[in-house]
Amino acid sequence: DLHEVTNIHSFDISESGQTTYLSSGRINGTVNDQFSLSEYEGTIRVVSTTGQWGRWWMNDPEPMMNHVITLQESFKDGVRGLYEVGHLGGIAPGETLWSARFVGDTAYLVTFEQWDPLWTIDLSDPTNPRIIGELEIPGVSTYIHPMNDGDSLLTIGFPGGEGGIGLDWSRTQISLFDVSNLSDPTLSAALPLTPGYEDKNCEDIRWCGWSWSWSEATYEHKAFTYWDKNGLLAVPLSTHRYVHDTIEEDGRTYTYHGYEYVSKLVLVSVDADNGVLSIYGEVNHSDLYGEGLSSSWWGGDISISRSIFMGDFVYSFSDAGIKVHNVTSLNQTASINLPGYRSLVNQYYFEDEVAVEATVDGEDREEEAKSDDGEATSSGSSGSGDPPPPNADAAEPDGA
Repeated sequence: DLHEVTNIHSFDISESGQTTYLSSGRINGTVNDQFSLSEYEGTIRVVSTTGQWGRWWMNDPEPMMNHVITLQESFKDGVRGLYEVGHLGGIAPGETLWSARFVGDTAYLVTFEQWDPLWTIDLSDPTNPRIIGELEIPGVSTYIHPMNDGDSLLTIGFPGGEGGIGLDWSRTQISLFDVSNLSDPTLSAALPLTPGYEDKNCEDIRWCGWSWSWSEATYEHKAFTYWDKNGLLAVPLSTHRYVHDTIEEDGRTYTYHGYEYVSKLVLVSVDADNGVLSIYGEVNHSDLYGEGLSSSWWGGDISISRSIFMGDFVYSFSDAGIKVHNVTSLNQTASINLPGYRSLVNQYYFEDEVAVEATVDGEDREEEAKSDDGEATSSGSSGSGDPPPPNADAAEPDGA
């Protein structure tokens, strides 16, 4: 039989440099992340999910269920342990738990199947956790950030798909919820974000050829940076698109193709009192990766991964380098390339007896190379000088 259980252990760390084991307990189900577990005034609160393991091979699996369980330390049959004192089960049958957050004696849960319910749960009586509010909206939140003295929630996730059903993976969405009335939570504002360049002929990121956008902040809270003093949120956003073009120059035909990546840090202005979200500005790291295209569709290492507000500046960090911008003007004040990152170079292919590759430092290196059909190929510049630049529309996105 398959048993979905989670063991929980408690330790005393009140003495500096000393850790003392206290007790252990066990609950049914699995825990999503660190935000699904909390300790408050001697009570451990856990959000767990049952029925999700082995669903792909079981003929008749148990339906997924979400639970809120409370535990307290006590003695039972002479054994000291963490024992269940309260249980709220059957939350959102068949739906996946995407995020959770405990704030004082309240728990917030986001589950999703086709719509995104936000649940508010009262934990003031640990022996009787109960649902007191629910809000169903399109899309999903993957991280919940409490703010405004607990009256608001700032979240990141994905907007709803066509007709509000499913998810639109081409965008990342910031949402602001008013939870001042726990029995009636409301959505104050939602702001879909896209890192792709747009122009007058492109009102949707996918129409421009850009692929799904992604943000490390949707699954790693350390990439989600909120500056409460100035009401500014910083989140990284990246995307890519396939670029292909053929040009002729000096009797030669050049084929230019690869993946163009965009890497940004988007700054969002958050006005919780008035329920408003708006774009404040952005920091662009795309130029740190070189002017060329990547031969790989996966560009995970080009994404900004961390940011920090410090004084009058915002610092952004990626594998390729670090940039510093003035928060007020967004003027760049410093930029440094990190060692060890190999810049992207453009790929050209043409008929010739000699194949030449442009190295990262711009020097040319000749090498004999033949393709399977006997034709020579080249990457970079020709032996007699740099290759002609590709078509501007292919080399850079419109409006860049």
